Order: sequence, then structure tokens, then C-alpha cells
Amino acid sequence: MKRIVLLFSVLAMIAAACSSDSTDTTTAAGSDEATTTSQATTTTTTATTTTAAPTTTAAPTTTTTAAPTGATIAATPIIGQLQPYSAGGADLFPAGSVEAHWYQWDGLYVVLYRGFDAASGEPICAGNSINNGTTWVDISDSPHEGEIEDICDGVPKIAEAPSGVYACGSLLYYLTEVPVDTTGTLFGTLEIVVGGVGEGQTSQAPTDLAATPVFEPGLAAYELPPSNVDDLGAVACG
Repeated sequence: MKRIVLLFSVLAMIAAACSSDSTDTTTAAGSDEATTTSQATTTTTTATTTTAAPTTTAAPTTTTTAAPTGATIAATPIIGQLQPYSAGGADLFPAGSVEAHWYQWDGLYVVLYRGFDAASGEPICAGNSINNGTTWVDISDSPHEGEIEDICDGVPKIAEAPSGVYACGSLLYYLTEVPVDTTGTLFGTLEIVVGGVGEGQTSQAPTDLAATPVFEPGLAAYELPPSNVDDLGAVACG
């Protein structure tokens, strides 16, 4: 009987030992099977947008102003040399230093006072007419760099626009009131007239319409032919 009890005691001890081993194994296994929770790491990359400033390279604007071009004027054979008609006329400019060069435009004569410097600032009363063999007709005067009452006072007639005197650089020219169909002797004059009394110089040239070239008034520039009294060449107006 004691042996049976002892046997049961031994069996009980073995059973207890097995139970302990089983628990340890479970614990170890449980440890091995422990769930490892990895924290999800979200890396947010900030998108960097680099906006390049637009670069506009504006080429400098270059404005090239060409010298004005105008009509090329032909030489005229209709020329009269100015000479003093009064004692004071030689005081205006040297005798023979100014010439009246005759042209035509739109039915009227045009006279260029070559040798007189229109840009000098000197006041002058320009005048012209034609002698038709009997008398002087189509007389007119026009002031340059001065008032009528100061330099053209008492002249027979002041030119009516568009006729009159014009300055283009150093060139002085006059669109006359003399029709081209009038024949005779052309007179071109530069003077100072006060109280109807003139001091100045005048010129004479016979008409020859077929040989008279064209000169168009009012252009921006002219290329002038050579002359014996100046070397103007190209002149720009205004």
C-alpha cells in the first residue's frame, strides 16, 4: 500500500514537472511570437517649386533719323546778278555776291536768291516783278526776318500766300506772283524799304520758259546745283 502511495506521489511530481516545462515553453514561445508593431513613419517631402522670374531682355530701341531727302534741283540758265540800285544798297551785301536764279512751278515763276544767307538772321525785304516791255507788272514784296512796317514799309504790294519769301536752311527763295506766260525781263530784288523809299540791290534776266527748270516750293530739303556765289549743296528746311 505504501508503494502505491509512493508511486502516485512520484507520478504527481513528474506531472508537476512536465506542467512547469510546458508553461516555460509556452512563455518562451509566446515571447518569440510577440507581435512587434512597427510605427508607420510617413515622410512627407515638401515639394519645392522654384519659379524662375521671367527675364525679358529688351533690345534698346534705336531710332535712326535719316537726313531729309528732297528734290534734286537742276541748274538754271536764267540768272541775274544783283547790283545796287541806290547809294545804300552796297551796305546790305557786296555787289555781285548775290544772284537771282529763276525757276517755275505751277504756272508761276520762282526765284532763288543764291549767295544770300537766309540763316544769318539779317532782315531783308525780298521783291520781284516783270517788265513786259511797257511797264512793270505783277510786283510783290515779302519780308524775311522782320516786320512789314520795319523793312517793307510802303512797297506797292505785299505778296499773298502761298506766294512770298521762304527760308530753307541758308537758302532764301520766293514763289512770285509773276505768271510764266508773261514774257519780258524778270527783276529780282533784295532791299530795305522805309516810308516807300528803298535801299537795295536788284537784278535782271530775260524770260525763256522753255529753258526754265522746275523748283517745287515747300519741300523738306533740296539738293542744289553749284553756283558762283555759294556752296550750299544740300539744304534742309525747318
